[in-house]
Amino acid sequence: MMEEKFAKLLLGEDMSGGGKGACTALAISNAITNLSASVFGELWRLEPLASQKKTMWQREMDWLLSVSESIVDFVSSIQQSSDGATYEVMAAHPRADLALNLPALKKLDSM
Repeated sequence: MMEEKFAKLLLGEDMSGGGKGACTALAISNAITNLSASVFGELWRLEPLASQKKTMWQREMDWLLSVSESIVDFVSSIQQSSDGATYEVMAAHPRADLALNLPALKKLDSM
């Protein structure tokens, strides 16, 4: 079930592979919006969130945000082999906007 969820998010909900899906960020945003509606949609007044709903929110948000770890930029870096030769290789680094904004959003969510 989790593999299917992650695949849908990363492929923009286009499981055919035809490239007609939304971008990953939009798919994640839509999933968070749907989760928010299902968790908070029934609240009519300001009251503490039920523990079951709070647990569901935290679990689902962890799942959705873990997809962001797969959104990376490839940058060139130099590696040295054991014989002293140097090679230029592409290394995966977290995308700059995600690395900057996600920790702040996680902190806000925990508050």
